This record gives sequence, structure tokens and C-alpha cells, in this order.
Amino acid sequence: MKKYIFVQDGKINGCGEAVQLTEGVQNIEVSEYVYNEFIQEPLLYIYSDGQIVENSNYENEKQKEFIEKRLEEISNELNLLDIKRIRALCEDEIKTERTGETWLDYYNSQIYDLRVEYKSLEAQL
Repeated sequence: MKKYIFVQDGKINGCGEAVQLTEGVQNIEVSEYVYNEFIQEPLLYIYSDGQIVENSNYENEKQKEFIEKRLEEISNELNLLDIKRIRALCEDEIKTERTGETWLDYYNSQIYDLRVEYKSLEAQL
């Protein structure tokens, strides 16, 4: 069975074993090896000069993708911590009697660490 990588507006937008009939989509036939590699790691190949070729910038794009994913995770964690922080502010309870640390202090500490990581990753983009 033939394998295809689909290209639209000069960018790869998927793959399949059947021709895609959507207007403006090119169906480029590729080997089973390239097809399987593309399924496992889409950033490994790009469209260039009418062909599917190995992406010479793969490592940089993979690192960028990792950083962007981690930035999104940190943003989600910060949002959850903000909710917890609001509750901690309203309830004003001690988290650890021995140290006197409040829940607000605890959440602020976690937020600080995440913001440091966020800024460090953001600088790498």
C-alpha cells in the first residue's frame, strides 16, 4: 500500500495511506520507512523544493517544542497555585506548626521557583 505525506501551503499537515482529495493539498508518496519515521517524529521531515526531506534544523525545533510545552505546563501550574493562594490568603492557616510557615508562604515559594524556571526557559526561545 502506498504511503503519503500531505502538504498544504508549503507545510506538512499530516500523512496517510490514501490520497487526500482536499483542494490545495499535495499528496507526496514516500517510502514506508519515511512514513513510519514521520509518524513517530513529525519534526524529523520538512517539505522543500517539492520533496519530503530530512529537517536539518530538527534538534533546534525539537528543543523549542520541548521548551514551549514546558512553558505551557508551568503556566497551568501557576494558575492552579494562584487559586490555592487565594484560598490560603482567605483562610490564613499555618501549614507547619514547627516552622510557622503558612500555606500562603508555601504557595508563594512554589510560585517563585516556577517563575524562575519560566523566565530561564523563555530566554532560551
